[in-house]
Amino acid sequence: MKINGWTILFHPLFNNQWQELINSVKSLRSRLSPEEFIRHPQVKLFKALTVGIEEKIAQDPLAKYFALKKPLNKYSRLKKMGLPSRYRLFFKVFPQQKTIIILWLGFPRKEGDKKDCYRIFSKMVEKGQFPANLADIIESN
Repeated sequence: MKINGWTILFHPLFNNQWQELINSVKSLRSRLSPEEFIRHPQVKLFKALTVGIEEKIAQDPLAKYFALKKPLNKYSRLKKMGLPSRYRLFFKVFPQQKTIIILWLGFPRKEGDKKDCYRIFSKMVEKGQFPANLADIIESN
């Protein structure tokens, strides 16, 4: 998709998460009343991710409030801004190519333990799960 001049792509890892969420929301729509549907946590998460990707990140993906610190300073994350408090949406920006790659949705965030999404994301980066250059990421799709 292209928004505000930025091409937004999904890494296969996030794309799997996204498809599971879409399927869950579709299932909920067929089973719940309209009032229950809009209050369901999965529906709220889907809406928050959609707004986060299409409006918040695409508006200014290089904004300082998205930036992570070393050793993850080549990556960014969306937190708060409508996302449930425990969730973090990790992404990488390629300014020269005007491309944003949505990498992974981390949850739950339990600081200091092995399930901390920043710790998990760091290990994914260390293992090379997210290639450093855009061509390699596109090739992995």
